[in-house]
Amino acid sequence: MTNTSSYSRGIIMSGLGMLILSPDGLLLRMVTEASIWDVIFYRSIFVALTISAFLLIKRKNNYLNVFSNFGRVEWASAILMTISSLTFVGAMANTSVANTLFLVATMPFFSAVLGWVFLGEAVLSRTWITIALAFGGIVIIFSGPFDAGDWLGDSLAVLTAFLQGLNIVVIRKAKERDVTVPAFCVSALLAALIALPLAQPMSVGISDLFYLSLMGLIVVPIGLGLFLSGARYAPAAEIALLALVETVLGPIWVWIFIGETPTQLALIGGSIVVLSIVLNTWLGIHSTRKKVFH
Repeated sequence: MTNTSSYSRGIIMSGLGMLILSPDGLLLRMVTEASIWDVIFYRSIFVALTISAFLLIKRKNNYLNVFSNFGRVEWASAILMTISSLTFVGAMANTSVANTLFLVATMPFFSAVLGWVFLGEAVLSRTWITIALAFGGIVIIFSGPFDAGDWLGDSLAVLTAFLQGLNIVVIRKAKERDVTVPAFCVSALLAALIALPLAQPMSVGISDLFYLSLMGLIVVPIGLGLFLSGARYAPAAEIALLALVETVLGPIWVWIFIGETPTQLALIGGSIVVLSIVLNTWLGIHSTRKKVFH
């Protein structure tokens, strides 16, 4: 695979993953009666079932070897994803969706710095500029709602951003091995086991169970799986930048399905974020093509 096709593959996979994952916040808000531990348990167990089925189909002859060969990198990624899953749901439960998405969107900053520290990846000037532009757009979108956030939820959202950024760097470190899917499966099982003693699964209603199954069987495993897999093929800072797609689309899904109309600031800020992502992606592909053909 050439540098151009590899880079493009990573960008497309991660961008599509964020598009699929973007209704996650909306679905969490539509769960009205289940406790936070019920949400974590069902969300995680459904994800684990989906990923296990995928691995069984893909590697039916050596399914058990996928997990028996786990090394330090695989366990590190699994643990990071487990904790970030817990902190993300915790953030959603303790502060607004807007605050959570705003703070989780700081992931590119963590990913860029950690990628430089641990991998020696140089963060290009254009990437820093587009991160700054995108951050400015997000500030415009959430300049109002951010003041109303709960400190615990906000702190959990920042921790989520750090853990996800670090996980992207871990995946980049092992780019010659496909650790993403097996680690994702193990992380979901770990999260479910952590939540089970505190959950009451049999008390969850049909309506809540429907939204949780939609999250766990489709939105989270497919969306996050594609996003993290893309990290194997493109620089960590640029992959992390695509996570901002969820930040823009999250409020749009809430507007469509719940009737919350985006403000003028949201439309302006969202346009800045999308244009920043498109600009950085186009420049990256164009730059890679120039290196290949010259």
